[in-house]
Amino acid sequence: MKQLFVTIVALFVGFFVLVSSLFFAVGLSIIGFIMSKTQSKKMDGSEGKKSRIIEGEYSDVTNY
Repeated sequence: MKQLFVTIVALFVGFFVLVSSLFFAVGLSIIGFIMSKTQSKKMDGSEGKKSRIIEGEYSDVTNY
């Protein structure tokens, strides 16, 4: 009887852990997706394409 009780409690705890981890994983990925979209809109609107230019010396390496 004791083993049956321990088994039921272990299954319940395991199921609870799996469901809660699934909830957090899905919830955090949705939040991350929304935040990445808002950040990319902020970056495109405020800085423009000029910020993507890396300044420095240029040397042609196509002949090597």
